[in-house]
Amino acid sequence: SEKWAGRAGYQFGVDVLIGERLFVKPGLHLQVRNLRYTVQGIGPDGSFNGTASEYKYTSRALRIPVLLGARLLAPNEENGFNAYVMGGPTALVAINADSDNNSLNVTTRSTQWYLGAGFGVEYKFLFLEGGYDVAMTNVFKGDGVNTNPKVNNIYVCTGVRFGLKK
Repeated sequence: SEKWAGRAGYQFGVDVLIGERLFVKPGLHLQVRNLRYTVQGIGPDGSFNGTASEYKYTSRALRIPVLLGARLLAPNEENGFNAYVMGGPTALVAINADSDNNSLNVTTRSTQWYLGAGFGVEYKFLFLEGGYDVAMTNVFKGDGVNTNPKVNNIYVCTGVRFGLKK
């Protein structure tokens, strides 16, 4: 029996928000993702013997989202508060990956694709947003493991938005 479980990771990067009420938001982020892989041992008779092996897998990738969005309120200099929704594709381009155990021999797919949606709030130059990305491709290339997961992402991020002069 095999089981993959996601563990917390992190990301940091930069996005460019182009537009006012309707916008396009391309970005470039460094994402570190952690997974745990557990294999339940099987004895010579085919029954589970209670011995489990656990592996930790960490991947680093460039996360490249291209999101379309809409602010829910007309942009207003006086108030400074707004909320927005966004969605679109994201490419995850592998930089490197490693496992804490050399007996887990897998090759990370060079590019993974996601389709996601999110929601955010902003107050003047501060923002808080979160979203969910659904994996469209598997994580690994080849047959290194019996189960090849599609790893969905949940994220929350906060930051500072700099305005560019027109």
